[in-house]
Amino acid sequence: MNNLRLRSDLSAALEHGELFAYFQPQQELATGRIVAVEALCRWQHPVLGALSPELFIPMAEEAGSIHEIGMFMLEEGCRAADRWQRLDRDLQVSVNVSVAQLESEAFVERVIELVDELQLRPGALTVEVTESLEILDLLPVIDRLNQLRRNGVGVSIDDYGAGYTSLEQINELPVSELKLDQRLVHNDSGPLAEQLSSLVAEVHARGIRVVAEGVETFADLDRARDLACDRAQGYLIGMPMARDDLEVLLRR
Repeated sequence: MNNLRLRSDLSAALEHGELFAYFQPQQELATGRIVAVEALCRWQHPVLGALSPELFIPMAEEAGSIHEIGMFMLEEGCRAADRWQRLDRDLQVSVNVSVAQLESEAFVERVIELVDELQLRPGALTVEVTESLEILDLLPVIDRLNQLRRNGVGVSIDDYGAGYTSLEQINELPVSELKLDQRLVHNDSGPLAEQLSSLVAEVHARGIRVVAEGVETFADLDRARDLACDRAQGYLIGMPMARDDLEVLLRR
């Protein structure tokens, strides 16, 4: 199936109920507890089966349907956070947000509306700013992220080290969390380790939480600890899974 047909199918995927949320756990390294999850979009194509978001999210950004998909995922994440809050589970939920979505004032207003409507606790929701598109005009983005922070929503920079964001920009953005790209976590070369240790120390000094992504082996986990990361996320901790499966994991 060619990309043109796939884009056409994607435009109708939400309407046909083919998109859904999976949740990948994050472990707090100091305690070993699952303290957060990242909501991840999945597409069950009627012909091709399960498709990777790495395939269809860039298509959605190019076609403009990322706004609808992003809103769907935001609502799924918020309702999951609401459910776990009512069950008295202290579990934070992260939702990916494209730079394209942050260009819309309506998106930020909807985030705040949902947090207020569901009476989510401060910190229950985090938006992860993905970097498939470069932030060209930083000031409006800073303003919108500050609005979110004032309403108890965390702000995370996703895949740090693989995108456009520099440490200088992090110092300008109202960030509460930094996620190290898996390529940094997997690379244990001496000079890079020293640079990463310095980076983690610097962002910690600003009160920013650090999450190691792509933790797939015990060596990766040891590296995350050596770097003084606060949390780890990856297949070693848990695969992305349906909400019910996650709740089974939490009960163990």
